[in-house]
Amino acid sequence: MRIPSSEEFNAPGHWFTSYPSLNHWSESFRHSDYVEALTQFTDPLHLYLHIPFCKKLCSYCICNVVISSDREKIQFFLDHLLKEIDLLKPFEPDIQDIHFGGGTPSHLDRKQFAQLCSKLDELTDIRSLKEVAMEIDPRTVNQDDLKHYASFGVNRISFGIQDYDLRVQEAINRVQPPELIDELLEVRHLFRGVNFDLLYGLPLQTRQTLRNTVSRVLKQRPDRITLLKYCHAPEIRKHMKLINVTDLPSPENLPMMFCETAESLMEAGYLWIGLDHFCLPSDSLSKKVGRTFNGFTSGTNEMIGLGPTTTGVFGRTYCQSTYDLHDYYNSINKGEFPIHRGYRMTDDDMKRRRVIFSLLCNHKVIVDPFYFEKELNQLWSRPELCEVWGNEITVTDYGRILLRNICKVFDNKDVLPEHDKIAQKTITRKIKLEDHRVFG
Repeated sequence: MRIPSSEEFNAPGHWFTSYPSLNHWSESFRHSDYVEALTQFTDPLHLYLHIPFCKKLCSYCICNVVISSDREKIQFFLDHLLKEIDLLKPFEPDIQDIHFGGGTPSHLDRKQFAQLCSKLDELTDIRSLKEVAMEIDPRTVNQDDLKHYASFGVNRISFGIQDYDLRVQEAINRVQPPELIDELLEVRHLFRGVNFDLLYGLPLQTRQTLRNTVSRVLKQRPDRITLLKYCHAPEIRKHMKLINVTDLPSPENLPMMFCETAESLMEAGYLWIGLDHFCLPSDSLSKKVGRTFNGFTSGTNEMIGLGPTTTGVFGRTYCQSTYDLHDYYNSINKGEFPIHRGYRMTDDDMKRRRVIFSLLCNHKVIVDPFYFEKELNQLWSRPELCEVWGNEITVTDYGRILLRNICKVFDNKDVLPEHDKIAQKTITRKIKLEDHRVFG
């Protein structure tokens, strides 16, 4: 596999979990706008629920989390989340699948999780859904907990593995030996799929330690693997200052880490999906690929989020809930959805989004040659990234590594004045916050 330059591989830019990106959404979009959009939408959708609580703080984490084991505090939050579900009920959403994320949804105790599922059953029959996925912190659960989740319809679980090297785990405050995962996987037959998240670019991580981690992961044979690049952003998440910046791998090592891992996974029989997902041929992601804020999915691209900080997209509407828990509680108590900002896509947005998402998911697209004449001409000059035949674009094998760079050609939102360093710094900060918030 050809290794790209560090400059191209690490170039700032969006990961395009949405288009346009969050920094273009308006805070004038509120509850009434959201209700109007919900009223007009009837298609199947994906429901995401954000549980913000975690038992421990991982120093690499860029998600919106609250560190607490106070059961009363967690119950207080859950009571409001149940009220938000009640707010959604009159719109009778056609829910196709559900994702419990966070934070750590497995930090709910069994009674609380049962309470949440019981309320969701008022929206849809959970056990009949095609997919009900749940993010799991392996350090805080046992086999009986996994059996409990399965009994309520959870059929896909996701473990945040990150890295198996002990020194790396200690550096990111997430110690979990592979034997712990082995023990939990003894009940994997209860689930349709098991996902692993891996990170590269972590402190004290080397190409060799990452190879060792991948070798161990391949023995466990998860159905899906997400391979994400660590984003060191202490200006956004102050706890990242606990990480010694001199312990981070050099930027020159990052493209090699990704490419070597991708090669190892494909040699082991995994299919490379989208940007950074890998799956076994038997997994549903090998048959159909979509794109949401949660990454690549085999379900619908339409999504509603419940809970603080959640994002959603349905029809032409993008929306995001408030970050602050107190604001979240106040909105729910007033009988309003806790909308912080949103966006209504224009015709141009819809055309560009279709092209970008087709490139991300299918690695090819047919475009209007007159509408995108400038973009096609620009891609003509990069034949190593993609082949352009008339109005059809096909990404090359090498181009897959730099897929974001190809998609950026169709992004006309973040065009900055040349030499405007202040604007560049501001937008880079927003990009970091947007593109890594959703990975928990």
